[in-house]
Order: sequence, then structure tokens, then C-alpha cells
Amino acid sequence: MITPARLRAMRLAAQGVGVSGGSALDVVTHMTALQAQDLGQSLWAIGSRALGLTRADVRAAFDRGEFVRSWPMRGTLHVLRPDDLRMLLSLTASRTFTTLTRRAGQLGIDDALVARARDLTVEALGGGRSLDRDGILGRYRDAGIDPAGGRGYHLLLHLAQEGLVAWGPTGRVGQELVLLDEWAPATEPVPDRDEALRRTLVGYLRGRGPATEVDAANWTKLPLGDLRRARAAAGDAVEDLGDGLLALADRPEPGGIATGQLLPGFDEYLLGYADRSGHLDAVHADRVVPGGNGMFLPMAVHRGQVVGTWKSAERTRDVRTTVTPFVPLAAPAVRALEAAAAHHARFLGLPLVIEVLDAPA
Repeated sequence: MITPARLRAMRLAAQGVGVSGGSALDVVTHMTALQAQDLGQSLWAIGSRALGLTRADVRAAFDRGEFVRSWPMRGTLHVLRPDDLRMLLSLTASRTFTTLTRRAGQLGIDDALVARARDLTVEALGGGRSLDRDGILGRYRDAGIDPAGGRGYHLLLHLAQEGLVAWGPTGRVGQELVLLDEWAPATEPVPDRDEALRRTLVGYLRGRGPATEVDAANWTKLPLGDLRRARAAAGDAVEDLGDGLLALADRPEPGGIATGQLLPGFDEYLLGYADRSGHLDAVHADRVVPGGNGMFLPMAVHRGQVVGTWKSAERTRDVRTTVTPFVPLAAPAVRALEAAAAHHARFLGLPLVIEVLDAPA
């Protein structure tokens, strides 16, 4: 039997949270894909798994095309290597298109309109050009396509599922859209379905195991039957630990990771699993997802347990970090979270001012 504490330690080791060294590309490759609804938080999701990197380092890797941001599954933005994006889309895009087709009718979008948007997008971005969201939606508007009411977002999501576009270089505020195959040409062919399923499961477990087939199905939104095919294809590379838990046979042993972490909102340490109760006590779940509205706040973690939330405010001369614990923290936990805040400040390149608040009554 794996105790909850042991499970958390093994997952932290797999996630690489709090590990020093390595490049941004190393992290993204290891994790296969990292949830990235918010660009700024996704930068820290990478930085928190390769302590010593700076925000500028991660942005530069985006700007070199080492990885992109797109919607590979669940209609949710992730950071991933271009080749891994193509592989995941080969498994997931058809299911996403089913959902998009239903929504398209509600928005008054038909195949002819999608084709017009596709042509406009290729014309606007061809030749290595890039545009931010407002820029590409402005091109649609100028051509008589009204992007309001979610229509522009829907068209971009559709074209991303085709593998035509992705978010690439970082701009002054966010990211700019590029033609995927121009910006980051494929370095290998997309594998056949069984091999893609195998690689997806192995990649999922490499960055999150131990986990169950249900966890992996929830992460990919693939049918359980596909995950079982992936398990069979993986053979001895995947080990059954009991209680439905799977892990890579060559997984790292826990140890050497700091006891405290400040993780971004939407982090894979929580969202990478269908059952999150081992990391976050249900009694505190609404403190991380207020009102159950789908917005996950940044998490303060001690010994693998989510013990509070945190926020930071960048100022001219420093960054002010405030940790709000769920319950009173012992002095060692406070010191561990202060050390984690110092890592985040170094990532931003700013001196730290930190405050750990008393737990609310």
C-alpha cells in the first residue's frame, strides 16, 4: 500500500517541482504538456520545475520556437513541444471537432466561413509573420467576419485543432499567433495511433505518476479504452503499483526536493489528476477554486499538501508576495514557503518582500 504522504512525494518527484537546473525545454519535454490558460502563470509553471531559470529564459525559449501554446485537449491551452502538439491532436482533434460543430451552429459559423477565416489567417501570417489576438481578429473584422460573441475565439480554436496555428513568440503583453508548420517545422512524422497512445500515456506518467487510467483519461479526455490500449502498448515500461496506480518502471525515487513550493494557478500538480483529494483537502477546495468557477488560484504547498494560496504584486523595485494559509502553519512550514517565495522572486529578477498571513478564523 502506498500511503498518501508517499504518493505525494512520488508525484512531486515525477513532476520535478522544486528541482534545480535544466532548461525550459527540458521541463516541457518531461511534462509532455503543461496547463497554460494564463501565460504568466505558465511561465512560472516551467520555472518552478527548473529553479535557476528566469522569466526571460522561458520567454526566450518561446521566441525560439522550442515550444508553443495551443489547445491540444479539453479545449484548454497548454504549453508543449510542436511535435507533441501534432501527436496529441492526432488523438484528440476529432473529438474536439464534434464539440465545435455543435457550437458552430449556435454561432452561425459554417464550413464556408471557416474556409474564409483559414485563407485570411494564412494570408496574414504567411512568410513568418505573427499577430496578436487583436491583430488577427481585426483582419477578420476588416474582411467582414464579425469576431464578437465568441465567434473569433471559435474560429481560432478550430484552426488550431487543424494544426494550422499556435501561439508562438511572446509580445509586449501576451503571445502572437503563428502558422505552426512555418514557425516550428516538424522534426519527425506523427506516429500511428497505437504509438501515439503509448507515447501519451508514458509522457503523462513520466510527469505525474503514480496515477490511474482514470486520471490519464481525465487529463486527455480520451476514452478509457484508448488508455487501456496505451497501457498494453507500453508493456514493461509501465508498472502496476496496486490500487489502480500506474507509474513508469524507471521513475525517479523521491528525495532531495524542498519541502515548500509556491505553484501557479492551474498547475499540473493539482489539475493533472481526476482525484485531487490526496493533495488538497476537500474542506479547503473552495479556497483554491472560489465558488467552483473553474479559476484555480496559485497554491502554497508544504510536503506535497496544498496548505494555502498566495499572490504576488510586482512593483518598481521589488515583488511583494503574500501567502494566505488555510490553517495556522508551524515555523518550519513558514520558513519553507518563504524559501519558495525567494525562488519565485529570483525567477522574476526582483528583490522579495514576503508576508505570511495568519490563517483566517
